[in-house]
Amino acid sequence: MQECKKCKITIRGNKKCCPLCQGRLSGEPEYPAFPVIKRLPLTTDAVFRIALFLAVLAEITLGMICFVNGRWIHGIGIAMTVIVFGLADLMVALYFRGNLIKLITVETYIIMGALNYVNILIAGYMWAYAWVIPMMFIALMVTTLILARVGGLVLRDIMMYLIFDVIMGTLQVIPIRKGLNPNPWPAAISIALLFAIAAFVIIFRFNDLKTASAKYLNI
Repeated sequence: MQECKKCKITIRGNKKCCPLCQGRLSGEPEYPAFPVIKRLPLTTDAVFRIALFLAVLAEITLGMICFVNGRWIHGIGIAMTVIVFGLADLMVALYFRGNLIKLITVETYIIMGALNYVNILIAGYMWAYAWVIPMMFIALMVTTLILARVGGLVLRDIMMYLIFDVIMGTLQVIPIRKGLNPNPWPAAISIALLFAIAAFVIIFRFNDLKTASAKYLNI
């Protein structure tokens, strides 16, 4: 127990100085009289709420800039879109952080959606349709297979991811048909590779596909 010889008082706990005279204490410090409550780390919900609040403030600020300026500013529209997709990306990262394959898959599609929207906003050369999105589909397939191999997963465990990628990859036909893709060859090659994977699954692993479908559709 600590003691202040000047004030003639004893003090429990571990104090640096006397609370009355601010003088030096003598004696041995002891455990605090009351338990010290440790500060809890930020929870997932708290992190998302903070990010959501900051995103709303940013959107309000950018909206007010356009309002005061008296006209819509093209660059601000892109910035507001990036904030929305960034918030969605954070939400996905927090929610699927325990499943790396699902996390990468969902975030890849969020990025594709953002690129598609930016392509529409700039209304110029459709570089995303021509190169970026086709390459992202191929990279997503390869990454899924590599992560499954490293994680010791069998084809049945990632079957629905591959089939979903094939279905979504086929949508690349739409920009080609509408004349929005100035260089359709990368997209065509990407679709052909996806179809090849789908054919392999259907022909050689149909039972695994049936089992995976029953699992995900609760049949």
